[in-house]
Amino acid sequence: MQKYIVILRICIGLIFIMYGSLKFFCELSPAEDIAINTIDVLFLGLIPKLLSIKLLAIWEVLIGITFVFAIYIRIFVILFITHMIFTFSPLFIFPELCFLENSYSFTLLGQYIVKNIVFIAAGILIYKNEKVLE
Repeated sequence: MQKYIVILRICIGLIFIMYGSLKFFCELSPAEDIAINTIDVLFLGLIPKLLSIKLLAIWEVLIGITFVFAIYIRIFVILFITHMIFTFSPLFIFPELCFLENSYSFTLLGQYIVKNIVFIAAGILIYKNEKVLE
């Protein structure tokens, strides 16, 4: 079981490094606009838009690096799960972008957000098993 958790942790880390890295370059990330707009609403416009996406990129890449190299895992799993919970914000802030009109079906963006449930479950699994991995 331990080796599967290590594989899971490394795979999530690589995904975060790749997706986070895209946010360092304007318009490369398909989630850039929704991320910037969500951060703008959540933080009441107090963080400049360009800075917000760079901070998000740093946060995601740091999470990825810590997962890949098993550095401060318990702390960064908490930051990871916090990040994952915030990714659900657009479902409530921008429902028109996440749901099809007059339907409970998800748009592609909505599906992109909801799949993070799997990441949250993986994060919990990694957190609960981290002492075993040390």
